[in-house]
Amino acid sequence: MVIPTKISRGNQKIPQFVYLSILAVCLAGLFSGAGCSQVIPVEKSVPEKTWTCDRAADNAMKREDYEASIALHQRFLEEEPSNALALYHLGYAHGQLGNHRKEIFYYEKTIALGFTQDGIFFNLGMAYGELNQIEKSIRALKKAVDTDPDNPDNHFGLALSYQRSLADKLAEEEFLKAITIDPKHLDARLYLSLLYADRGELKKAAEQLREILEIDPTHTNARQFLDRIDKE
Repeated sequence: MVIPTKISRGNQKIPQFVYLSILAVCLAGLFSGAGCSQVIPVEKSVPEKTWTCDRAADNAMKREDYEASIALHQRFLEEEPSNALALYHLGYAHGQLGNHRKEIFYYEKTIALGFTQDGIFFNLGMAYGELNQIEKSIRALKKAVDTDPDNPDNHFGLALSYQRSLADKLAEEEFLKAITIDPKHLDARLYLSLLYADRGELKKAAEQLREILEIDPTHTNARQFLDRIDKE
């Protein structure tokens, strides 16, 4: 399977997962006074180039057998050490197993080889965020936004990193950009509501939560959060 350097996110081999592990912490801390303020480059010309990855390694990735995928990608890379797509996949597999240092290592190698579509910068930024390396996270996510400013996930990821760096105004702006591009981006609305609540702007927080519930009446987190706000 041949995957070009420039591809849309919808056609990427690797799905772009946003790490939302902080949500429970935010919800728990919000009403205890702890708040949610702790959340969360590489310039290179992009050659017109394609890379072909190993089918068996990719199939292991598809079935979420990440250990097998890592072994198969490593074997493939012994023959093609400069295959940027395989390095990208290898980094992603390590990230799914929680090894974000290796994830970052392979993403950086991938970028150095000229694979610079926005998805890798998004994943790189989120991986840096997992290690609480916020400045690097922001730089990578800014690159993702610069590469594809019309992708709401890129603005969402950047907003999370700004929120972690306590740059609430910048975080708010990026959440709003994500929502403007995609009004149904429920994660952006949810985290924006957390930001508003953390600042004591409960009316604005409630407005975002009601928007979520209008789009998805079964959204449990939004319902529980709104109930807590209504009791304040």
